[in-house]
Amino acid sequence: MFYGIGVGVGSSNAVIRRAIDVLGTLDVLYVPAAEKSDKESTAYKIVQDYISDKTLIKSRYFPMNYDSQELKNAWDEIASEIVQDVSEGRTAGFITIGDPMVYSTYIYLLRLLKDKIKVETIPGITSFLDIASKNNFPLVEGDDPLVILPATIGTEKLRSYIKNENSIVLMKVYRNFDEIMELLLEENLQKHSVIVSNSSKDEEVIYRNIEDVSKNDISYFTTILINKKWEAV
Repeated sequence: MFYGIGVGVGSSNAVIRRAIDVLGTLDVLYVPAAEKSDKESTAYKIVQDYISDKTLIKSRYFPMNYDSQELKNAWDEIASEIVQDVSEGRTAGFITIGDPMVYSTYIYLLRLLKDKIKVETIPGITSFLDIASKNNFPLVEGDDPLVILPATIGTEKLRSYIKNENSIVLMKVYRNFDEIMELLLEENLQKHSVIVSNSSKDEEVIYRNIEDVSKNDISYFTTILINKKWEAV
């Protein structure tokens, strides 16, 4: 069996019971690393207390350039290694921040593995659900749709969604954060937005007064919630 395991957004206390139970039984755990020199990723640090001493930890480098041949080669190699582990009778797992099915690197692995070995995917709490609950900021209600957007889709598409939808989650906001702020201020959404960096981590910062927030103030792990029918307090 191979398990794709969501570890949530930062706190070990927010890892679901199913994930904790499985982590304690694995023969092999694959840990994603953003840099070749990384030995302990953020995902690993969240769940390290739940991992058995008998589990073999395999830290593997995942390039961040999603269009590169380097990335494809890395995924192919890791998928082949996982198939070999499972075929030889080992129970293997892969951990990922947040939920495995929401903008996760795990999806690339799933695409390669789902027709070759038995896979179980275990959910984790996403950043936007964590932020909404902790800040008493509802995401969506009534007949409104909830629109979840990667901020990398471009300024004009973002402007259209922000202008026409009531309930929006903006993820991957770091790269063009200042442009996003301009769009929010254009629509007078100062009182209807919450910005959180490093949700549930020790470095968590919450911005409810968003007018003076700039890219220099936030981290890579930043999410924005918008609800035009609710005021952030």
